[in-house]
Amino acid sequence: MKYVVGVDVGATNLRVGIYTLGCELLKSTIVKTPTEGGPDRISEVIYEVSIKLFNVLGLSKGQVVGIGVGTIGPLDIKKGEVINTPNLPIRTFRLREPLMRLFDNDRVFVVNDCVAGVWGEKLFGHGLNYGNTVYLTISTGVGSGVIVDNNLLLGKDGNAHEVGHMVVRYDDSLRCSCGGVGHWEAYTSGKGIPRFVKYYVEKVGSTRGTALRELLLSNSLSPEKFFDLVRGGDGVANEICNEICKINAAGLANIINAYDPELITIGGSVALTNYELIIRPAINYLHIYTINRVPEIKPTKLGNEVVLKGAASLVIKPPKNLLEIYGIP
Repeated sequence: MKYVVGVDVGATNLRVGIYTLGCELLKSTIVKTPTEGGPDRISEVIYEVSIKLFNVLGLSKGQVVGIGVGTIGPLDIKKGEVINTPNLPIRTFRLREPLMRLFDNDRVFVVNDCVAGVWGEKLFGHGLNYGNTVYLTISTGVGSGVIVDNNLLLGKDGNAHEVGHMVVRYDDSLRCSCGGVGHWEAYTSGKGIPRFVKYYVEKVGSTRGTALRELLLSNSLSPEKFFDLVRGGDGVANEICNEICKINAAGLANIINAYDPELITIGGSVALTNYELIIRPAINYLHIYTINRVPEIKPTKLGNEVVLKGAASLVIKPPKNLLEIYGIP
């Protein structure tokens, strides 16, 4: 029997799964993404975790036909490296070359995590019968993967889909973790929400919402605590949540106007946990911003497995342009 290794390299967690050639998950595990070490450290952890899974399943690396990796970006896709990522202390790290060496296998495919996600959606999710699909994640960061006319968009470096760094507020001074101004990710991502809440309160000068103010003063505000306040009826928290909805609507409208998809599927912990608070209302604002017909928008069918399954699907049915990039027949 032959198997596939799927990998999801996130800013917080690293997931590894062993799949059949039919993309059935046999076993997976989650560990913290390394925050220290050299440029090969993350690849080494991927290999170590994979070997442990092989041992549990009674497999060997000789049974692996390939390794698919969906990772935070930005990428140098030809080298299979992450270059100066804003969301991880190890800002630049290698994936393709060390994994080829460690697994003794040249079928290693490295793409952005959301690119893996949209490919998984295309083959096994809601996107199965669509030729124009976008997968959007709102998690630690904001990102997307895009399929237009059944073609997976990659770009010269593999970064044709960095929607989290689309400008949604040009007249603002809130900086994204990448250093840019007015980026979508700076306002509505898990990493951005606490900073945006603080920025908004300071800018508006509001003194309402005592619980929110206390969390800000103690520097203990998290997205989870913020949305608890929203659900609890905190006035300022709800005011800010409405701003988040409008910003998400602007970002979604940018996607719709740029790519004209038939379907947008949405994943990521922030979006899926708070879908009724920050996505459903955002959809109601879309008519303000869009010129193209609004597509179907729904949560991903694949849940938290979307990137991992998508990464495995890269090996099972590789996109033609990715094979060309790596010179694999």
